[in-house]
Amino acid sequence: MSMVIYHTSILPGFEYTLKKAVETTPFWAEKFKGIELEEFAPENLAELTERITIRPHDLYETDKVWPDYIREGRLFHAVMRTSGTTGKPKRVPFTQDDKRRTARQMKPWVEKYFEKGERVASFFPPLPSSSGNFALSGLEFNGAGVAYFQVPITYLQNRELLLRELNDIRPTSIWALTATAYNLGLILPEKLREDVRTIVVGGETLTPELAKATLELFPNAVIIDNFGSTEDDVTGFRTVDKKGATPFHFGESVLVLEDTGDEDYPEYKRLYINKVMREGELTGLPLFNYDIGDLARVEKGEVVSIIRVKDVVVLSGAKLHIDQVMEIVYGHPELKDFVILYYPLTPENPKPKAVIRVAYEGKRPAGIEDEVRELIYEANNPVRYEVEEAKSSELIVEAVPIERLREGLPIRPGKTKRIYVFGKDF
Repeated sequence: MSMVIYHTSILPGFEYTLKKAVETTPFWAEKFKGIELEEFAPENLAELTERITIRPHDLYETDKVWPDYIREGRLFHAVMRTSGTTGKPKRVPFTQDDKRRTARQMKPWVEKYFEKGERVASFFPPLPSSSGNFALSGLEFNGAGVAYFQVPITYLQNRELLLRELNDIRPTSIWALTATAYNLGLILPEKLREDVRTIVVGGETLTPELAKATLELFPNAVIIDNFGSTEDDVTGFRTVDKKGATPFHFGESVLVLEDTGDEDYPEYKRLYINKVMREGELTGLPLFNYDIGDLARVEKGEVVSIIRVKDVVVLSGAKLHIDQVMEIVYGHPELKDFVILYYPLTPENPKPKAVIRVAYEGKRPAGIEDEVRELIYEANNPVRYEVEEAKSSELIVEAVPIERLREGLPIRPGKTKRIYVFGKDF
């Protein structure tokens, strides 16, 4: 069964977006050929995901997926670079109207949580990255009275430089990838942590356990958890505080959620994104049923969390979702962090393997590897079957001191990862 989620205020814009996309973009002119646009509603998108869809690899065909006003250079646009799930760079145009749209997507939480004089320390990569564009545009075009400090992301690898910078800034808000925000809480002095009132995160799955651990480190903060992509800006958000989390709010997009066919996890839905402009706007990249591969976790008809596609490890068909590992690690009093080393199924590697490296601080917890492995099996019976019974894949848990967690892993400034895939990153 499919679900379609949108705010009714976008309906006039949806009609305009559809007509403008078909008029200006060869890709969409072909996809919607023979369909009566006058009667087309957001609900129809759920019936046509086989035909009306676009995937990351399609974005390389810029002569087809970019609208004519971009291809012919008729208006100013920045071109953002993203690799995402395809492994090689994709180029996405970003116009002034995209900036305005991003500001509208962020407006509810910017207006609620940001007072004049807020000091934002941003650990997103510098422009022209999509994260940097969204952060700056969302504040600027909302007219927020905020000081925005772009912190060199390489400072995360040098504690002395990092602390010197943050002592100068005295931030009241930290903007970073999800794991980065938590790790900052482990190393910042108490006074800096107490000053932080908002933590704006995205790019990685945020579980209740990770949120709780982060809020314990930043006692006066609320978390703004953004679901965004270079292609659709800040599609949705939720807020998380010590009392719990709100469902996701989607203000400028239409979301189609479709059953995955996985009977073991019926609450996970395949997520398709539809980008909606407002009358007269020209955004850089029209999108209908963008199949980025991400999954939405739905409870009682509400999207309560979003699992990023890069956060899934496949072991002989059994899926190990990173949120399951996060729930175990951040819910354990003696564990601080983790990474996963993933050896996918290839002709050279007939037996896929995942090595979960968990980190502790101080004394090594006795029997921790077996405990974590058993908790994973309890949460995920298909993985237990593939590893223990079918023996068609491997799951290894190794515990290391926190300072050795990322030992031997590739460090690429500007890109924090949880899963390191052998054959791609190594």
